Amino acid sequence: MISCTEFIPVYSELFKYLEEEKGGHDEVVRYWNYISDTYVADLLGKEVTSKGLRGCWDYWGKSLNEEACDFVMELDEKSGTFSIDMKACPSRGKLNSLTYMDQYHDYCGHCAVLYARQLKKYGIEADIVDLSRTDKAQCLLTYKCDKKVEDGEKLVMERKASDNEYFHRDFHISGERGLRYVGENYGDADVCEYLTRFAKAYYKPLIEKIRKNGLSEMKKHIEEIYAIEKAPENVKCTLKDGELRVVVTECPAIKYMKESGYEPSKWYIEETRTVKGTIAEESGYGFELISYNPENGAAEYRFFSK
Repeated sequence: MISCTEFIPVYSELFKYLEEEKGGHDEVVRYWNYISDTYVADLLGKEVTSKGLRGCWDYWGKSLNEEACDFVMELDEKSGTFSIDMKACPSRGKLNSLTYMDQYHDYCGHCAVLYARQLKKYGIEADIVDLSRTDKAQCLLTYKCDKKVEDGEKLVMERKASDNEYFHRDFHISGERGLRYVGENYGDADVCEYLTRFAKAYYKPLIEKIRKNGLSEMKKHIEEIYAIEKAPENVKCTLKDGELRVVVTECPAIKYMKESGYEPSKWYIEETRTVKGTIAEESGYGFELISYNPENGAAEYRFFSK
């Protein structure tokens, strides 16, 4: 499992992989369109279908708070306008802070494409898309709709990043859809290649710690991830005689996805097998996936001295 709090570098590496290995920026846009027509259509589309422009308010009211953003969001149903003034996006801020790995050059472009693509189907047009300040994790998005509500409301929501916890579990679905896209379009080997690239880049500091201090650093990392996912009881790590054995009774990511009505693909196992295996290999250790249950993500695996 990759934590939902680690999703942003996963996405950035996916965009890089598609552009560098699978067809340039056009292939990245093709993926964005795929996400728009699946993930965004499932969530934002349902809100807008029943509520119109008010659905934008409800959708982003949930997601921006779960992402602990610093933002001002405004809805004016009478004038048919909706806007998000992002003062500080923790997701982009996290990416900007990862100075040891290269970020995708057009990372925030996906927001401009995939939301506008769906909203246009409901008569809601993008008006202003200002991505000129993404180096400061800031942006401005405004939308307008011809369907005005004469007795509608004017609403304003302002939040500071410190008002909420950064914990947006829908990122599990977004990340899994990336695996599905690569697997369905290019095959098993490409899923593993993409995740291997991600693991080498993002987990470089962890790999260096393991090389220096041993498998206690891996044990600490795994336990921290399950604590972040609010499921510390779902994992047991035993470190003894140069071997770290990990037993997972249930994967919180799979549980959330299934409760949300989304069925993970056959490639989701690679977030364990390929990612953990790459970290082990780069750290000078061996890795073995002993068992894995795709129904709930229960697994047993071990790291060992070669």
